[in-house]
Amino acid sequence: MKLKNKAGLLALALTLIIMITGCSASLNVFEKVDSASTQKEQTKQVNAEPKGDQLLEDKRVYDNDKEDSVIHLYVTVLNKESLESFYSINHWYDNGNTGDPPKLDAIVQEGGPNGPREGDWGFGTNSPNSSIEIRGNSSRFVSQKSYKLKLAESAGLWHGQTIINLNKHQYDLTRVRQKLSFDLFRDIPNFTSLRTQFVQLHVKDLTAPTPDQQFVDYGLFTQIEQPNKRFLYSHGLDPNGNLYKANLFEFLRYPEKLKLASDPDYNKDEFESILQIKGSEDHENLLKMLDDVNNYKISINDVIDKYFNRENYLTWLAVNLLMGNIDTDAQNFFLYNPLNSQKFYFLPWDYDAAWGQQAEENEKHKGYTAKWQLGISNYWSSVLHQRFFKDPDNIKELTQKVEEVSKTLNKQKIKEYLDKYYPIASSYINKSPDLEGVPFKIDNFEKSYQNLVNIPEQNKQIFYESLEEPMPIYLGEIVEKEGSYEFTWDPSYDFQSDDLTYDFQVSQTIDFSSVYIEQKDLSSTSMKISREELKQGKNYWRVIIKDSKGNTQIAFDRLEGDDNVWYNGVRDFFIK
Repeated sequence: MKLKNKAGLLALALTLIIMITGCSASLNVFEKVDSASTQKEQTKQVNAEPKGDQLLEDKRVYDNDKEDSVIHLYVTVLNKESLESFYSINHWYDNGNTGDPPKLDAIVQEGGPNGPREGDWGFGTNSPNSSIEIRGNSSRFVSQKSYKLKLAESAGLWHGQTIINLNKHQYDLTRVRQKLSFDLFRDIPNFTSLRTQFVQLHVKDLTAPTPDQQFVDYGLFTQIEQPNKRFLYSHGLDPNGNLYKANLFEFLRYPEKLKLASDPDYNKDEFESILQIKGSEDHENLLKMLDDVNNYKISINDVIDKYFNRENYLTWLAVNLLMGNIDTDAQNFFLYNPLNSQKFYFLPWDYDAAWGQQAEENEKHKGYTAKWQLGISNYWSSVLHQRFFKDPDNIKELTQKVEEVSKTLNKQKIKEYLDKYYPIASSYINKSPDLEGVPFKIDNFEKSYQNLVNIPEQNKQIFYESLEEPMPIYLGEIVEKEGSYEFTWDPSYDFQSDDLTYDFQVSQTIDFSSVYIEQKDLSSTSMKISREELKQGKNYWRVIIKDSKGNTQIAFDRLEGDDNVWYNGVRDFFIK
């Protein structure tokens, strides 16, 4: 998201003011920490040299950022060797293709509102200096695509970067959630950020049957720095270390997929279905860490102290809880492991689904956000997080960190950034081509934009409320035996050690508007139903967890109905 590479400068030694919250040992774990006991604001880090195992980023990399600027990029898509066209890669999945769309050659130039400009990056280039491809996961299926431009070696660096990620953020009505997040991260200790830049993209498609004669306006994008070796180097981190991007990673061992590169059965594609490899392929530290995370004979605090930096881990959790980034439970984060170190650090990635975006989606798709996705329960499926949370002292530290980080994510600072972005975001979202791709009512823009300033405080309250609720569970597989069906589910957990009971229900309607089997206040985690009691055809079952104070929770399981509504905490089964 940003740029300006300061590589080559020798880092100067400097002292960081690190604060420790002064909190009485008798403080109730679930009381909100008094603001006076939180850490004082840390002075700006300008040194990339490590101090102990702290994560220190060279903040000078952001010195030339201009939050209120828009860079114009002009991309000419060429038709050289490829048989594909720019149209075909944009409609790759619409046309029934599978796998990743191909890349096309392109010329990238920087310029002004009226075209490429002499003296700007890439001006006058006549041969390909990059490749272009569509990027993202779910965003590949929306009408307005996001793009990745990978620069050729001969092109040099664009603002210190070799990859230009252009994110459209079609599902972000405000168009600023991503940039707001990473601009704020620059001021958070024990954390890294990414360089970002608003970009207006102009494309000349020479692969069309009738090639474009002029550049076509594709509207506003956010350029986001790619975490890779170049990123590590530019930010004063170790480019020789390991860097992994979580795809579907709950800190399980995944022995069939996660193997050493020297293992004869090592399959990089299988490995990267769990963790994408962005750095070294020496996975020894990763596998040792996962072995210990999943070894319940080892104290989780010993595991944290050996393999993680506690401040960085707590900061990452607190940031996600306050911003409401529910999409970080098993994906959308990086793990960084420096060379000659056992330590792993959480680095942020992708925040366009944070800042209340899920509430906007709920207005379009009922049930889009499940109850368990709000607050601490969102992370309960991860073995690392679950084990960590089960120690009351760790919960106390997390509440302290939430209070500390909320001081950086304060309304005044958020508003300062939003005021800078507003002329850009409001002008682009209200005109073509951005206006045509908005999946929300444009009348809601002002409300959504202005509400961003309130999101951290709202999510802090949700966090405290979630600590009072039982934790979610998984519903088990149904076992048929001797004319009966046994339903099982995981036991839940309560931070206050309240007594828990389970309400079991069976219905033939997915919304449970009509329940024909129900057992309330069960203390066990199984239920046996005879064949005769169950109705033929499709059935649904669920378990509702209750504590002694009346707080409730549901299962992780969910189904999407034919009405495009998500039904949470539900599984289906069929009786012949």
